[in-house]
Amino acid sequence: MDTNDYRRKIEQSVAKVRARQSRSPMRARPADHRALVSDKKAAAKTRAEALGRVTRDEGADAVPSTALDRLSDPKESPVVRLAAIKLLQHKQIFSSVAADWRPAFIEALRAAVREPKLRAAALQVLSLYKDRPTQELLLQGIREPKRALVPLHDALRLLSNDIHADVIDVAKKLTNIRQLRKNKAAFMQAVRILAADPGSIATLEAVLANGAYGVDARRMAATAISHLSPGALQRTQDAERAPRARRGAGAGKRAAAAKAPAKARGALARHIETLQRIRG
Repeated sequence: MDTNDYRRKIEQSVAKVRARQSRSPMRARPADHRALVSDKKAAAKTRAEALGRVTRDEGADAVPSTALDRLSDPKESPVVRLAAIKLLQHKQIFSSVAADWRPAFIEALRAAVREPKLRAAALQVLSLYKDRPTQELLLQGIREPKRALVPLHDALRLLSNDIHADVIDVAKKLTNIRQLRKNKAAFMQAVRILAADPGSIATLEAVLANGAYGVDARRMAATAISHLSPGALQRTQDAERAPRARRGAGAGKRAAAAKAPAKARGALARHIETLQRIRG
């Protein structure tokens, strides 16, 4: 292909893009964007794009009333409401009047939790706001699984944004439930919560010392103990070494069966040694 042919093809491609843009609703005047958002006959994706244009046109110093109205409307398309959540979440970072409209945003998000397609996004924002009613709903779902809004590991992850006494209490109880060992994601989240609480050293020590728990959870417990109470980490390691020393060579028959766990113990021991070197 020579230079002229290449240039002609580029010009044709540019012309096609410009033609599509000229036909797009997004080329409408700013005054028309708001009308498009309200037009329920238009495609939801098109209306969501128009909502984004309206929100940007309003500027940082205005209350984003259009997005708030769309999010608050339970009959609105989930596509448009989800777009409103994302737009409002972004705008509140830069808005000089965010404090004025944030309560309405939070109230609309609480209502959005009832819509399954919006639940994850709404809960994420509410948890970042440390919204107490939302925390109570998540805690209730953990205590009464039939009423849970989200899977256990997601509930714990969301609650970890604001670790307080109720959250710590739930996490401690979950680490004592034998069946939870199979739910590695949830168990890891529970240990992660306890890792921020100096009062949970004993529970973390129990996790570290118990070979029935996964090596990842025990490694996380070791890291937390090293941060919260370095001396406790040394005591736990000494307590684990003592029984193995007493058993000595008499466990030869079990050596082959214990090969995989031994590798896990080796990885954990190396992790603990690394933590101790860092601590000096």
